[in-house]
Amino acid sequence: MLMTPRAQTRMLALGFAGLVLVLAYLLHLGYQTSLARASDDADNLAQTVDGQMSATMRRMDATLHQIAARTPAAALQTSAVPRHRQTMADILMPYKAQFPELRDIFVWDGEGNILYGTRLPQDLQRSGSIAQRPDFQHLKSHPEATIAFSELVRGHVSGQLTVATYVPVRDAQGRMIGVIAGSLNLGYFEQILRTLRLSPGSVAFARSSVDHKLVIRYPWIESEFNKPVRNPIQARIDAGEIAGQAAFRAVTDGEHRLYGFRKIDQYPFYVVIGISAADALQNWYRGATYVVAFILVLALLLGVTLRRMAHIETQREAAMAEADQALQLLSEGINSLSAGITIYDPEDRVVMCNEAHLRLFKSLRDVIHPGKSFEEILRTGLQRGLYAEALGQEEAWLARRLRQHRVADGTQYELELADGRWLQFSEHRTPRGYIIGSRIDITERKKLEVDLREQASTDALTGLPNRRHFLHRLEDELGRVRRRTTSEACVLMLDLDHFKRINDQYGHAAGDSVLRHFSNILRHELRAIDIAGRMGGEEFAIILPGSGPQAAQGFAQRICDKLAEHPLSFGRQEVGMTVSIGIAAIVPDDLSADAVLSRADRALYQAKDAGRNRVQLADKSS
Repeated sequence: MLMTPRAQTRMLALGFAGLVLVLAYLLHLGYQTSLARASDDADNLAQTVDGQMSATMRRMDATLHQIAARTPAAALQTSAVPRHRQTMADILMPYKAQFPELRDIFVWDGEGNILYGTRLPQDLQRSGSIAQRPDFQHLKSHPEATIAFSELVRGHVSGQLTVATYVPVRDAQGRMIGVIAGSLNLGYFEQILRTLRLSPGSVAFARSSVDHKLVIRYPWIESEFNKPVRNPIQARIDAGEIAGQAAFRAVTDGEHRLYGFRKIDQYPFYVVIGISAADALQNWYRGATYVVAFILVLALLLGVTLRRMAHIETQREAAMAEADQALQLLSEGINSLSAGITIYDPEDRVVMCNEAHLRLFKSLRDVIHPGKSFEEILRTGLQRGLYAEALGQEEAWLARRLRQHRVADGTQYELELADGRWLQFSEHRTPRGYIIGSRIDITERKKLEVDLREQASTDALTGLPNRRHFLHRLEDELGRVRRRTTSEACVLMLDLDHFKRINDQYGHAAGDSVLRHFSNILRHELRAIDIAGRMGGEEFAIILPGSGPQAAQGFAQRICDKLAEHPLSFGRQEVGMTVSIGIAAIVPDDLSADAVLSRADRALYQAKDAGRNRVQLADKSS
């Protein structure tokens, strides 16, 4: 029986409204997905920068405390400067050469007067006094304080913006008799932010978690530094949060951004990555323009068709042909979408699905067709092993998935398939009881998330775990020793001898090759359960689970021998190298990973002092 023009008009109107509803839903879904992806990217980048800055802060803290420990008390008097100038230079300059993150290192007496530094004496004479600086006064009036940071200041000597880090030198009564100060090279940290390759409207910066004053920013805007600005992130930091995401319009430039923030562990700073919402939505705006244009064209076609059907009854056959053409265009429009779309009727049976949905579920093409129920399709997928997360708990998984489908409130879920793909899906129930489901392949995004996590835990040059990841693994091993799940374990600290000399003689490219060559030797000697990491510069560390001091000494000696037997071929030259190694056993009494590392580090310096190219076991009493 032929449909009347009125019935055809109603069908076309419903079809057009359904298409607009689907496209509007997909546009909304794409909008939310683009913003969510930008928020996740900002959070992952903030985690990466936090790891790099945290490692630098720890290394700087340890370096300044080492200098403080090595500074003779007798040298901290103005009258003693001529007599101790060379001694202090021998202490300061090697640290300065090995620490590019520090612009300069200075030594001040207990009254804030400059004594020594990595600058020329005539430059130090222009440095003035730091006696009235709040951070200096804080260390002086709080004997328990071990470190302090200045706000962003212009250096007396260099004339450049910097953040000064102060470590006190105290006598036996706890009185401050001197200060070791490190001047941070902000250009080094700006280069870290520059490598993130942010879009033009995005920003990366670090602020003080005490007063929220700006310390580092990329792109650089000097007028904004040392200015506190109130925003939701700062309120959350003050409330005790250490990481999170936020979205708001910046007070400084009015740009709306998606932010990820991370507080640097143990230090009064936090990093923020802000990705411009406009940049994140560029592709979405382009797609929305195409969709709106498509709807307008389709609306025009439908309008012409309906008008002709209403006013030219005698041309019914022609009008019906045009209606068929419009329906075909509607079907092609849905099939042209990249997202998989399926519509279920109020009885939960398939009404239609597009080609994108069938491509996502190739193994179910024979059962995904109009009239088939949602539960029948799911059970067939379970029988064919399609859903990775359902293996071993098929009925429980099926019950949970059916509940999600019946709620159909637009919530987004993620689903892992047995072939390694990841899908993001959501379902929305219309007022008439129909369910519109969408499926999007997010496999590449999941791979990017894995890559970002690996970047946050891996040293880029050597491929070994970085300092932060290594410390987490060492804490795990210490926990096993305390729980007696492993009988014994040891930590090795390794430092390549005269590495600076190799850099000076052959160049930094050779130095990088030496670090990679040494890392490959370590990998070759490690067991599957051993963990090696790069702690910074030419310094490495190894965890040997289940190995006692004697076995660890044998392992360390093999490393020394292998390194001596296999010099690096660099160009037409052979670059020979040796390594000094300190060993410390992990014991249940160790309070933290730092306690174990400190013992191994002291043993390492004993090996260095004894002539290098040797293995030194830490004293049990140390």
